[in-house]
Amino acid sequence: MKLEGTIIIIADLGELKVFKVIKHEGIVGNELKTSYSLELISDLDYIATHKKISELVSDKAGNFKGGNIEDNKLEDQIEKRTVKDIAADIESVVNDQQPKQLFIAFPKESNRQLLDALSPQTKDMIVKNVKLNLIKEDKNKILSFFQ
Repeated sequence: MKLEGTIIIIADLGELKVFKVIKHEGIVGNELKTSYSLELISDLDYIATHKKISELVSDKAGNFKGGNIEDNKLEDQIEKRTVKDIAADIESVVNDQQPKQLFIAFPKESNRQLLDALSPQTKDMIVKNVKLNLIKEDKNKILSFFQ
């Protein structure tokens, strides 16, 4: 598989990392060998998903008011907004980098929601969509999840 012009985006609800695939060629023995590495070009954090509900909503005295139903609604709203923010950041990366193809890894639980938030043009660039959270994965192992 040709990987020139490929951008790999891995994300979860707390972070997004963008990698550019770099091609390396060299002669080993009498053979031309090709290998690829990843260069980190962007790393974004989504702070709201790291905070507890009580840190986001409190009265003037700092006391949290609300119950589980309100907590769940607020968590859902934060998740939906964060997925939209991630989709907007992916769109920005695609516009800035102009990749030939795009590989994405995003957790299964919100993967469909993310794809739905992307433009048709960006969706057409996605060659591989891995429904895993690879955000903590070693950079040198990430490419293997897409092969």
